[in-house]
Amino acid sequence: MFLSIPDFLTAQEVRQLRAMMARVQFSEGSATSGEMPDQHKNNLQYVPQGEDLRIVTQAITNGVGRSKSVQDGALIRRMMPPMISKYTEGMEYKSHLDTPFMQHNGPLRADLSMTLFLSDPETYDGGALVLETEFGNHEVKLPAGGAVVYSTRLYHHVATVTRGERIAVVTWMQSHIGDPAKRKVIGELWQAFDDLADARGETSDEARRLMHAVIELTRMWAES
Repeated sequence: MFLSIPDFLTAQEVRQLRAMMARVQFSEGSATSGEMPDQHKNNLQYVPQGEDLRIVTQAITNGVGRSKSVQDGALIRRMMPPMISKYTEGMEYKSHLDTPFMQHNGPLRADLSMTLFLSDPETYDGGALVLETEFGNHEVKLPAGGAVVYSTRLYHHVATVTRGERIAVVTWMQSHIGDPAKRKVIGELWQAFDDLADARGETSDEARRLMHAVIELTRMWAES
């Protein structure tokens, strides 16, 4: 799964998060490298707490609420508290897989990852998020406020920053539908419904039947 949303945040939300980043203290990212060797993760990070956590979480919640593609394609059940990562010149995050389970009020299965870009792409060189898919590598470097949601099952890395500074928010999500193939079907059916509704109207018999089918499939496949 791969969703790219260039305008996930508003300009005001980007400014608010940037103002926060200007005053916080970052620490070595290798502290949360898990089972990987320390040299795999060469970046800085900040874990928001208190009011900072509320601000970042609210910005992400707002973005999800505005993005029908994320709502339909991710079917978010739970989300990890977000973390902010910073890469300066020479920093990178080598190829890795994110852990399948995380802890937040009990175990959280990490089905999907999100990277939310806060730096303008013109202000730094390198630093692309590279998704290593079966069809080859896919580089992602979105405008400030843009987000990408992708399957946590993918190997991925952050290319070395060769100029400037790259700051992004990262988080992980558990979906209501754990099977990625079923989740993809639901997302594609919702897209088909949108296309049909545009062509014939949401209240047309065809659109109503398709909506009923998508909702029933979601009900059948969703985890309680």
